[in-house]
Amino acid sequence: MPIFSYTVANTEGKKLSGTVEAPDEQTARVELNNLGFSILDLKETAEAPEVDDKHTKFIFEAIDKNSKLVSGTIPAENKEEAFTKLKSEYSLTVSALWKEDASEKEIAEARKTGTKAIQDELVKEEEQKAKEDLKQIKEEQFTKTKIEYILKEVHGILQTFDQDIDMEKKAEINKRLNKILRIKQSKNVNYILTSAEDLLKYIQEQEKTLKEAGKQEKRLELHLRTKKLLDELNKTSSPKSISDDIITKINNWEESHTGKKDKEKVTTAFIGSILAKVKSWFTTPPQFLAIKEQIKVYNRQLWEFIKLYFKEPAPEYKAKVKASLKTIWKARKKAIHSLAQAKKLMKERDKAEQPEEHIMMSFVDELNALTGWLLAFYIIYYIVSLYITTKDFGLTEIPQAFFVYDSLLFKYILVIIFLLHATTSLKVNFFRKSVIASFVLLPIFLFGSIVVLLNF
Repeated sequence: MPIFSYTVANTEGKKLSGTVEAPDEQTARVELNNLGFSILDLKETAEAPEVDDKHTKFIFEAIDKNSKLVSGTIPAENKEEAFTKLKSEYSLTVSALWKEDASEKEIAEARKTGTKAIQDELVKEEEQKAKEDLKQIKEEQFTKTKIEYILKEVHGILQTFDQDIDMEKKAEINKRLNKILRIKQSKNVNYILTSAEDLLKYIQEQEKTLKEAGKQEKRLELHLRTKKLLDELNKTSSPKSISDDIITKINNWEESHTGKKDKEKVTTAFIGSILAKVKSWFTTPPQFLAIKEQIKVYNRQLWEFIKLYFKEPAPEYKAKVKASLKTIWKARKKAIHSLAQAKKLMKERDKAEQPEEHIMMSFVDELNALTGWLLAFYIIYYIVSLYITTKDFGLTEIPQAFFVYDSLLFKYILVIIFLLHATTSLKVNFFRKSVIASFVLLPIFLFGSIVVLLNF
């Protein structure tokens, strides 16, 4: 069969060259085009393709992006390089790959493992696509909810300022409103958000008309209401803080390991219990969220009023802004006090509802606290001793007690206290209710202590 040498560009614009066997030039062109290549040069050659001594010739079977079965050969240093090259440069999904001189048994094994690899890859692609689709649906729903709220608020603004905005400006606002009503069901989220932002900024520009008419109070109200809507529009469904980001990542990990075999593994269960504990530290109770959001709103309003205070030269306007600042500050202080009281009540309720723990667990708590204080004391004592004995303070004689770091007994005690503190900390913070942990951690502590005593 004739051999054709080619130079092509792949979908990323990278030049590739090689040879292809085909009955004629047209067939060779079709095969290269089916792989998504732009043919730069194609000609028949009588010379067999040269293979570097370092390279091995591999035979492959694959599926191209049009779901067509293709096969051929590729030179590479090893199997991994051949696989990577076929996938990245030729955009092929490799189903089997073997050396040119492989036996029938090796070929059969390559086809078997290759088919399994394709199945695994398809499953991963489906899972990834499902996640992306779910993320897109959530984003669309989040955007639609925001747009519905903003449309409702804009209608309220138009009713409030109906007599203050001239007919021409109202007609332009209604024109932009109608545009959003037409496109709000679109999947183009960015276009919807841009149109809504354009509407709100246009309404905000009507401050100039109110300022010229001397309606400072209404102008202030319009500024605050449109600014609030713009802030609402710019909110995202992504995590807002480090705590939210941590919780989101833990939730994603839990979802990816739910209903899978690896959930049954001891290591996965262990990691899951630790992550659940970490998540509880960063999770804000629902009863606190509303108050915290309100405090954030007050903070934004305070900042806006402060900017307005320094922006406007009119004394009467500054006086009104100052009065509003005082009102918002009082409301903010009240919200902060309510949050503190809610936290206090929850702590008292949790303490009242918490069942009395076993006497052994209480002993572990006390032991953990004691070893913690002892460690702190010994470390401070060690640092002070080292400092006094190595610096020249003009002392004629240094008490022997300050040469504690030379004592083997001190080192044994310090390391054993550290091991005891680490063991009790694991029990108290991560395995408080686990009976199995009690039987596992104690032997680990004893074994560690013996190793220290024998090898220190």
